[in-house]
Amino acid sequence: MNLRKSIRFAALIGALLLPQVGAASSGGAPLPKLDWDHKGVFGEFDNASLKRGAQIAVEVCMGCHSFKYIKFDALRQFGYTEAEVKEMAESQGKNKTDKMLSAMSKEDAIDSFNIVPPDLSLMTKARKGYENYVNAILTGYLTEEETALVEEAYEDEDLSEEEVKAIAKALHLDPHNAAYVKEVVLRIGMGSNFNKYFPGHFFAMPQPLMDEAVEYADGTQATLAQLSKDVVNFMSWTAEPTLMERKSLGIYVIIYLIIFTALLYALKRRIWAKIH
Repeated sequence: MNLRKSIRFAALIGALLLPQVGAASSGGAPLPKLDWDHKGVFGEFDNASLKRGAQIAVEVCMGCHSFKYIKFDALRQFGYTEAEVKEMAESQGKNKTDKMLSAMSKEDAIDSFNIVPPDLSLMTKARKGYENYVNAILTGYLTEEETALVEEAYEDEDLSEEEVKAIAKALHLDPHNAAYVKEVVLRIGMGSNFNKYFPGHFFAMPQPLMDEAVEYADGTQATLAQLSKDVVNFMSWTAEPTLMERKSLGIYVIIYLIIFTALLYALKRRIWAKIH
């Protein structure tokens, strides 16, 4: 039985079992870990990166997703001028005091994806792995070379042991689970969206970012890695727009507590020094 026939037969059973079997077959590859500037007690957001991330959010993400807890005018906090904010809002048919809501209706979203895309305001706090998870998802789609490798295997209608190993290595799959590797090849060939880091590997969102997806206003080269890092930085800010203020306040509180503790200790020494 050739590859397509055998996997199509498995797909009949998979309609009932694959949501569980797929998740068990692979929980996604280990997440790449990046250093995020805003992490740590003294970490700070990179305002230039936030501005680039906001540009991606408006030009790309808001085609499907919303940032419902953020108003356009709030973007002035990290360097956008009032005129720039007004222009960004008007590009979405809104004004600067409106929330950053997607223009896509729920009905259109369901027609297109069979699901309403989630709001992204708190996304970096909503998934295990936080910023690293979101960054991995955005960069975890097939590259051109990986796509060509899978398409060639799909057209052959049969996978040799060497092809299974090569595809498993490229896609971070278990090379000992040849049946699952073949299933992945078939589903990709039939148009499903594969992601190396998503648990179960397949989900509704097509690849949203790729090299040169936007033309950065500041001239930064818009590679996929740069685009992903910038928009994840922006999503980290939307999840905690007052993070820097809280950190500054926290430092002052710690200094106050240190001084207060020293004064109490000095007072204690003064009182007990009179007692023999």
